[in-house]
Amino acid sequence: MQSWGWGELRHRYGWSVLRLIAQWPGSATWVGAIQILHRSVAPFGLGWAYAPRGPVLISVHDIQPAAALLKRAAHELRRRRVFALRLDPEWPVADPAARELRGTLGLRSAHFDIQHRNSWEVELNFDPQVVSRALPPAARRNIRIAQRQGVLVDIQHSSEAVTTFYQLHLGTVKRQSFQTRPLEYYQQASESLRAEIFTARLQGEPLASAMVVALGPRLIYLYGGTSTAHPEARASYALHWAAIEWGIAEGCRVYDMWGMPRNFNAEDPAHGYATFKTRWGGRMVSNSGLLLAPVIPPADTLAHHLERWLLRRRPLLT
Repeated sequence: MQSWGWGELRHRYGWSVLRLIAQWPGSATWVGAIQILHRSVAPFGLGWAYAPRGPVLISVHDIQPAAALLKRAAHELRRRRVFALRLDPEWPVADPAARELRGTLGLRSAHFDIQHRNSWEVELNFDPQVVSRALPPAARRNIRIAQRQGVLVDIQHSSEAVTTFYQLHLGTVKRQSFQTRPLEYYQQASESLRAEIFTARLQGEPLASAMVVALGPRLIYLYGGTSTAHPEARASYALHWAAIEWGIAEGCRVYDMWGMPRNFNAEDPAHGYATFKTRWGGRMVSNSGLLLAPVIPPADTLAHHLERWLLRRRPLLT
């Protein structure tokens, strides 16, 4: 979400994009960066800003670059009549250095989250056989079942593949009461992020599909969808294993399966997909959640209550 492509995607949907980088004087090396999305959400042209998964730092010990980024961001946002900046960086919530960083920067926790603060990550190795041996026995067994059943996975980057993905995605959304977007959004996301569409088929029938991105060392599972047909074929296991093999070939070292609920609750619609992710081994990664960054400090508390009211119909996490 701090990638250039994500900014371009959101720009197509009405957001303005502010990008800042931090460098030490006399050095061409970046030590920090932040991509901020902002738009007008209130009368008189007042705006709201959000830096999803930003800022990005070389290390959470880099307090000075982080402070410089947020100071310049506040200055630029005030010029644009933006009254609030919210961010949810990938800073480990339990790391003492991250806690010190949040305190030094004057960041406060928000009353809600926009992105899941928890993700599920599976470590990858450059050898698929090593990764396979590290998987839980149940995952390896289900991959073999899918192979014996004849499930095949194709990888495409086309509008037709996105349409197939979207049909499966809508089925999952309906069953689990999730939020979604129109087909056009996923078509644009595929282009902006250079995503690949993985589709698992049994005798030509699509059973599972996913939009996957390789970004640096990270393989990212963005969106997915499944059919209820032929559950015995274990198509989802074939799908994710194909994504892992592809990610390894692309040089990725971690498979980021994205959002996990904050609490495991069997009655939560998210329980099913969260349990599925844990079956691949790996670990939960917990970040700081949504943070309030000062833009106009005296008005910041009022601004937070106002934005909460303005965003009351959006799919926010609490």
